[in-house]
Amino acid sequence: MRLINSLILVLIALSFSSAQDIRLSGANAGEYWLFVDKNLDSLNYKEHLEDKLKLSLDYGDLTLRGVFFIWKPSQPNPNRLQYIDYNAEYNNEPVDILFGRYYSTFGRGLVLNQFLDEDFKQDNSIFGFKGNFKYFNSNLTILVGQPRNIFFEENTYKIKNDTTDQIRGINFETRLIPKITLAGRYVRVNRRLDLTPKAFTEIFGGNVEIQIGPYEGYLEYARQLGCYPVLGGRLTGRGLLFSSSLTLSGLGVSFQIMNYDSIGFGGAGHRYNEPPISIKSGVSVNRGTDEFGYGISVNYSPLDYLNIELNHNKINTHNKNQGVLEQIFKMKANPNDKLEFLVGMERQVKDKIELPIDKKTETKPYLDATYNFGQFFIEGEYEINFNRADTSKYYNNALSVSVGKSERFSFTLRYEVRNRAPDWLVALEKIGPEKNWPLAELSLDLTSKHNLRIRVGAEKGGLVCSGGVCRFEEPFKGVKLVLTSIF
Repeated sequence: MRLINSLILVLIALSFSSAQDIRLSGANAGEYWLFVDKNLDSLNYKEHLEDKLKLSLDYGDLTLRGVFFIWKPSQPNPNRLQYIDYNAEYNNEPVDILFGRYYSTFGRGLVLNQFLDEDFKQDNSIFGFKGNFKYFNSNLTILVGQPRNIFFEENTYKIKNDTTDQIRGINFETRLIPKITLAGRYVRVNRRLDLTPKAFTEIFGGNVEIQIGPYEGYLEYARQLGCYPVLGGRLTGRGLLFSSSLTLSGLGVSFQIMNYDSIGFGGAGHRYNEPPISIKSGVSVNRGTDEFGYGISVNYSPLDYLNIELNHNKINTHNKNQGVLEQIFKMKANPNDKLEFLVGMERQVKDKIELPIDKKTETKPYLDATYNFGQFFIEGEYEINFNRADTSKYYNNALSVSVGKSERFSFTLRYEVRNRAPDWLVALEKIGPEKNWPLAELSLDLTSKHNLRIRVGAEKGGLVCSGGVCRFEEPFKGVKLVLTSIF
C-alpha cells in the first residue's frame, strides 16, 4: 500500500509539469435487484445492490489500476462483500513488471488458469508480483502471490478459498523455429494450513504448436505431483490436450481431445487450473479429476449468404458412468442485407450430472429471424425444449420478440411456459411448481458511453455453466436495473 501511495504522489507531482502525458480512464457497472423471496408463511422482497468501479491512470510506461467493489444484499445480512484491488505496472519492452492483483494463464490452463469472467461473476485472481520478459521470439513469465476465488452462487457472493495458499510459477515460450512454438512451465502451490509433511503441490508441463498454411495443431501435457490434503499420501495426476483445425475457402474443420486424470488442483469449490472442456454449453463432469472428452466442429459455407455449423462433443469419466453428450446444428442465411434467418437444433444428454435424476435428455429446435428496416429492426425467436428426465417427460415453449434502433434502444418481450412440472422437479425446494415465466427487457443507450438495462418479470433458474464451472441459479421474480458507463 505504501508503494501505491508513493507512486500516486509522484504522478500528481508530475502532472503539474506535463499534464498532457497523464491519461485517466475507467468503467463502472452498477446493479440493483428487487425480487421475491418465497418462504413458507409469506412473500418477502429482497434487494441486491452491487457496484464495480475500475480506474486506470497512465503516465508514460507506468500504469496504476484500481477496482472498487461493493455488494450489499438485503439487511440484515452478514455476508456483505466489499474490497479494493489495485496493481502498478511498468511496461517498456522487453520488460513488463507488475505488482498487485492480476490474472494469469499458462498455455491453455492445464497448469495455471486464474481468470476473470464478469458475465458469469467468477473472479480467480492472484495478489503478488508478476514479471514478463521478451527477448527475440521468446517470452519468460515469473510470478508469485496469494490466490483468491470469488464466486456468485444462489444470489450470494462467496470467497471459495482462504487466500493462505501461495502460488509460484514460471512459464517460458519460444518461437525460434518458424511456424513452431515451444513452451514449458512449472507451478508450485504451498499450503500453510495443510497438516501433511509435504504441504505443497507442484504441477508442470509444456506444449508445442504448429502452424503450416491453413492447418494449426496444438498439443499440451501436464503432470501433477502432490499429496492428499490432511490425510497424507502421494497424489499424482496427468493431463493431455490436443486440438487441431483446418481452414479452407468456405470450409473449417476443428477437432480436440482431452484426457484428464487428477489434474485439477485447488480446494473445495475452486481450482487454480481450469482445464479446457469439449462441451460448448460449459458443462464439465468433475473439472479435471477424471475426464475424457472430444469435440468435432464443422463450418461450411456453400454460398456467400449461407453458413452451416455442426458440432458433436462428448465428455465423460473414464469408466463412462457419468458424462455429457452434446450435438448442435445451426444454419444461418442472409438472403439480402435486411433479412437474416437462423435455424438450429441442440441435443444434450446428461448422465448423473443434475441431481436427483440419473439421466436427462434435452432436445431443443429453434428459429430466429431478424429484419432490418434501416433505422429500426425487429427480431423474433421461438424455441421448444423437449425434456426427458429418467421416466418423466415435459417440454418448455419460449417465444420472444424484440424491436429497436441501433445505438439507441431495444425492447424485448419473452414468454416461456412449461406444460407440466414433474414430481421430482416440484420436490426441489429452490425450483417449485412454477410453469410460466413472462419477461420484459428495455435496453437504453443514454449516450455513447452510458447504457441502462431494465428487466422486469420472471426467470426460471436452474443449472448454468461456463467453461466447465457450474452453479445453481434460483428462480427470479422481480426487477433488475443495470447501469454501465465508460469514460
